[in-house]
Amino acid sequence: MPTIDRYYFDACLAGARTRGIDDGALLLGAGIDPACLAAPAWRGDAGAMAALVRGIWAALDDEFMGFTAHPMPPGAFAFACELALAGPTVAEGLDRAIRFYNLASRDIGTRRTEAGDRSTIEAVFADPAGDPGHYFGEFWLIIWHRLACWLAKETAPMIEAHFDYPRPAAYFEEFKYLFPCPHVFEASGLAIVMDRHFLHAPVRRTREELDAMLREAPLAVMTIPASDRSLSRDVRMILRAEVTRQAEDVAAELGLSEGTLRRRLRAEGSSLSAIRENIRRDMATRALAGSGKSVEAIAAALGYEEARSFTRAFRGWTGMSPSRYRAGPS
Repeated sequence: MPTIDRYYFDACLAGARTRGIDDGALLLGAGIDPACLAAPAWRGDAGAMAALVRGIWAALDDEFMGFTAHPMPPGAFAFACELALAGPTVAEGLDRAIRFYNLASRDIGTRRTEAGDRSTIEAVFADPAGDPGHYFGEFWLIIWHRLACWLAKETAPMIEAHFDYPRPAAYFEEFKYLFPCPHVFEASGLAIVMDRHFLHAPVRRTREELDAMLREAPLAVMTIPASDRSLSRDVRMILRAEVTRQAEDVAAELGLSEGTLRRRLRAEGSSLSAIRENIRRDMATRALAGSGKSVEAIAAALGYEEARSFTRAFRGWTGMSPSRYRAGPS
């Protein structure tokens, strides 16, 4: 299961903290040791994050997690998904869910527009000060992208994403995986842009699949959506089994030329190097935390010719050396 940076575990608790909820109890309820949040390079898996979000929903009786002036009662997301499932196309499904949320709350205004080949989903928060760290604004945009992917049973490439604040230096390494597309910062508002033609594909999900997704909600919006037709997913599966495989080997296994492989990944908002680095990061942090292997051995297993190259990459991912990460919180 993919992992998520410590930053997001901490940031998602901000709304609950303002409501006086004990975040330690919420973390323990999700199976997370509160001490982990003090370790700068700690990462938790997406299942733990989903459990934490469900715990916040229950503690606050609010699916907006305390980031808005008025609560959104639990069950709203499930009802919005039911409405979306009834749409003949992904676009109509999204529009139905958007209409529901706009009727249910004045705290977040959401709209979808089309122009040329682009479909834009914009969000306006009535009180942006309620989300000073921008956690829920980003989460809200991701929900709409992931819901589109889930309805289509396919990964929808993001064309562009707009944010009305500066580039988030503190968590940009994670941010760029959540929004794998060109970014516009200090824009006039919050928005994501997707391909209009993709959104006019039919809804390909069943009621049974919806029930299964909702049982684990919001796990589906915490991860890059799986799709039998997603090339990125196929590449991730190959590299997870053997992260050192080169582009020509990956392309050959998929029956593609290297050029076609790179073009199709780019169309999905991804690249072979980005997928490989994401996998290396997760494998490295697990190996350092859960094995007695030397840094040199871990570097070699991940395909680095020299330990210093691995150390340099690890510093870029986490802001610390492998040995410092292994030592844990000081």
